[in-house]
Amino acid sequence: MTSETVGPAGSLRQGPPVRLNEPLPVRGRRRSGESFLTHHVRKTMARGFRPPPSWSVPVRYVLPDGTTVASGARAAAHALRNRATPALALVAPTVVSRGTLTEQEERLDALLDRVAETGETHPHAPLVLFVGMQWSSAPEEAESVRRLGALLRRAADRLPALGVCGLSLPGPGKPRTLNAAIEVAELLGCAGVGWVDDDVSLDPGCLARLVGDFLTAGCRGASGATKIPHTKEFATSRLLARAKAIAAPATNYPHGCCILVATDVLSGGMPGRYVSDDGYICFRLLDPALPDPLARLRLVPDAHCHYYVAGPAGETRRRIRRLLLNHLVDLADWPLPAARYYFREVLFAGMWPLTGFDSSQGRRRGAQKAAIKWLYFLWFAGVGGELYLRGLTGRPLRGIEWAPYSVVRTVTPAD
Repeated sequence: MTSETVGPAGSLRQGPPVRLNEPLPVRGRRRSGESFLTHHVRKTMARGFRPPPSWSVPVRYVLPDGTTVASGARAAAHALRNRATPALALVAPTVVSRGTLTEQEERLDALLDRVAETGETHPHAPLVLFVGMQWSSAPEEAESVRRLGALLRRAADRLPALGVCGLSLPGPGKPRTLNAAIEVAELLGCAGVGWVDDDVSLDPGCLARLVGDFLTAGCRGASGATKIPHTKEFATSRLLARAKAIAAPATNYPHGCCILVATDVLSGGMPGRYVSDDGYICFRLLDPALPDPLARLRLVPDAHCHYYVAGPAGETRRRIRRLLLNHLVDLADWPLPAARYYFREVLFAGMWPLTGFDSSQGRRRGAQKAAIKWLYFLWFAGVGGELYLRGLTGRPLRGIEWAPYSVVRTVTPAD
């Protein structure tokens, strides 16, 4: 029995799976219609990044009764199936060091409010909730299991019908947590897998609207919340917020802070080359042959999630460098039509004269947008040059530095 027919998910899926892009091989790539220069640059940059091939790490699965399952995803799926038959999986990834247990309980409570709304609105699409807790040392490993036990009991007390499971695993890297949950979700036959980051706040009804859009689309493609930015006390935060308001960066597709994705898009988990979950999903589903190449990547206008823009200057610089590396790896790795569309129409749209001039909000705003995009492109080109030289000299980058902010604050209504 396949995941297309198991449980309630089988009745929710409509139509055949959509066409998915596959990353190109790092070695032995063919030009396939590319110019020599484009092929050479992309192939060399791809060789300039060589991380471990997989995010796989040992995972301890924690159940609400306090028992742990260390014998693999199949045993965890069996234990969950005895409680419920879910249609959709939701992941709440976090890290032991991202606050106290009390703070994590507050974040979970806020998410459970949204889960409860979703259950009332879509009772025919039951959820299973995975709470991920990454650790970085032996003491933190024990603490992760203790905290997961407390969080899962809290979830079970509030929503007794909800299937819940904890994931204790070494970090860093959100894809590690996501892949652990995806493996169990596939075994459960879930039609979709979604996740909500621990530094965003969802408006009432946000998750229910996200699920509604996903169900309406036949549980195909991806649905994402519309992000509402807020500024912190840092000058960097205010500056970047103003620049983003003018430049309209790559935000016209679902981002990984609050997203719901068809399980087939994520089948087998994210490969180790990809740190950016939303970038991987975007390139899997982007189809330049369609009238709207982003048609399978839906932003839900009335599903709002709130987040803070940037942080201290040094941490923001590292985070932007990480973002640029992710963009460059994606542009090097995926088929040329998808990479070309993303570069011209998403990442650097409005960067006249290299791409079109955006006069939709007036010529002055269009010129401001072009100037900001060119500044961003200079930084992008500098990082791209480093990646190219690493590939050319056989000294590849072995990983993309994880760049969390030192203080994690969730937006509150007062903000």
